Amino acid sequence: METVKKIALVGCSDPLPRHEKEDVARLRPLLEAMELTVDLSPLLLRETPAKPEEKAAEMNRVFRDPSVDAVFDVSGGDLANTVLPLLDYKAIGASHATFYGFSDLTVVINAIIAKTGRPAVNYQIRNLLYRDAAAQQAFFKEKLLPGRFSLDDLHLLFLRGERLSGKIYGGNVRCFLKLAGTPYWPEINGGVLLLESLGGGVYQMVTALEQYRQMGVFDRIDGVLLGTFTKMKEDGLTPPIEELVLAMTPPRVAVAETSLVGHYPDARAVMLGAEI
Repeated sequence: METVKKIALVGCSDPLPRHEKEDVARLRPLLEAMELTVDLSPLLLRETPAKPEEKAAEMNRVFRDPSVDAVFDVSGGDLANTVLPLLDYKAIGASHATFYGFSDLTVVINAIIAKTGRPAVNYQIRNLLYRDAAAQQAFFKEKLLPGRFSLDDLHLLFLRGERLSGKIYGGNVRCFLKLAGTPYWPEINGGVLLLESLGGGVYQMVTALEQYRQMGVFDRIDGVLLGTFTKMKEDGLTPPIEELVLAMTPPRVAVAETSLVGHYPDARAVMLGAEI
């Protein structure tokens, strides 16, 4: 991965609420202070919601720009899959720019992998502003921008097995399932499934995991990497996600967990669609 000099900020999911628009406005001068050139999508700060065609057009524009080194999606919510049929995957595949996003952007990340064979990164750039800002900014400058981040940064704890290998797919447990049965589901055979979640209690996690099992996902992967499951952790819900996953996956599937992937502000980056 080349050192990043120019980045684009886009939003493929829900319109940003007012406080997140304010965050994006604060984010731009912070990035420019790092000597980065910032291409800010005008749709992000607009008062009226953008249509899928407008959001996709912005994505296509920045990926067609040879001066852009990285594209960071700052949005989240539910609507990211509405842009998938409108993206120019030929341009995305030909670009040297890497896409970054998380949560609902799970669908865009995995669609890029499926349609272009190129990796993309699970990461939320707005974390540069929040309670772990100093540590996040150091990670961003020292590891993310020069492409030096890896699973070693995540301090994995193994619950079953001793190693993860192959390509990582997935992301948000709910959002990845939106790709089931579509042309945007990646080839996961022999890979590692990343799962994390903001909301959802035990029943929601059981039904999601059961859908993965009925789709045959757990029979085709070699590992599972669990990020944080915010609601389950903060509400102390039982059985915990670790127990659910261990019960539903075959004994041959390695399972590891990390507290540094998910919706907490200390979350770091995971490269999806690339060999680990």
